[in-house]
Amino acid sequence: MPLKPGKVPPDLLKLALEKLEVSSEDILVGPKYGVDGAVVKVKNPLLALTSDPITFTSKDSVFYLMACNINDLISMGAKPLYLSVNLLFYEGVTEEEVLNTFEELGFYSKKFNVPVITGHTEVTPGLKSTILSGFMVGQVVKEVSPEKVRVGDVIVQVKGVAIEGTSIISREKQDELAKVFGEPFVKRCKDFLYEPGICLFDVGVKLIENYDIRNLHDPTEGGIVTALFESLQASGLGAFIDGDKIIVYSETKILSEYYRIDPLGLIASGSLIVYTEKREAERICSDLGKENIPAEIIGEVREKEAGILIKKQHTLIELTPYERDQILEVL
Repeated sequence: MPLKPGKVPPDLLKLALEKLEVSSEDILVGPKYGVDGAVVKVKNPLLALTSDPITFTSKDSVFYLMACNINDLISMGAKPLYLSVNLLFYEGVTEEEVLNTFEELGFYSKKFNVPVITGHTEVTPGLKSTILSGFMVGQVVKEVSPEKVRVGDVIVQVKGVAIEGTSIISREKQDELAKVFGEPFVKRCKDFLYEPGICLFDVGVKLIENYDIRNLHDPTEGGIVTALFESLQASGLGAFIDGDKIIVYSETKILSEYYRIDPLGLIASGSLIVYTEKREAERICSDLGKENIPAEIIGEVREKEAGILIKKQHTLIELTPYERDQILEVL
């Protein structure tokens, strides 16, 4: 039954909240009908906070909500703890859609062990699609920042580029691509969203819990070259980047060649840039390699005066960020 603008009916909201199944001794007040907030115990005085909205509606929107917020916390050296979510449903949303959204929230909160502890729900007049907005809290495990990066440190790329761009292009252009490359190829590219996956939870937590890391940065819009530029600018240092060592999945290469775009400037959620000492970088690459997680040393941090340079096919040029993500050349 389509819902009218205003509050979600009490019986429906109670049923929806049951799908979250939150239980933890640290959550003193959790998601409950008639309660507008949450109370939790804080074990570590250092908390990291982030917020990201998802403004499109698809069967993957809840996963995107989780992944985007988790990746932000991982980049701050924090292990995700709790999620507060605002669900603004469009006018005419059905009860089934509301319950399905909460069911997905419950599924992913269990998968990543990030309980949804509070939030807000309503049916909002004028919306054509549901808007999800998350506020996530994490416990700082490793204090990382651009200021900690030192000359002589190296740059490690974990997982290839551009996972998100590959998935988006294949979903938006699936009919065209299926005719050229076949259905199995298109399905494999579409599934990049989940495997190798845009969420950094598993590999990110492993890195911050087990290695001495200076700084982290997750490439998103503008691809890995933009992320490298941003993170080095924040550090106030220069670098040499070996572009030929940057990990690019074969499927991404095929799509990039077909559409004549640069995969290094394509939206790249799912990859991670790590700044650390060389010996620790080698240990990271070796350990992740044993788990079949791609990792490669792709550059070295230098003095600011050296500039930010990238080698591409034996040519050394200044690294410049993309003003427009390469995906806009395709869609």
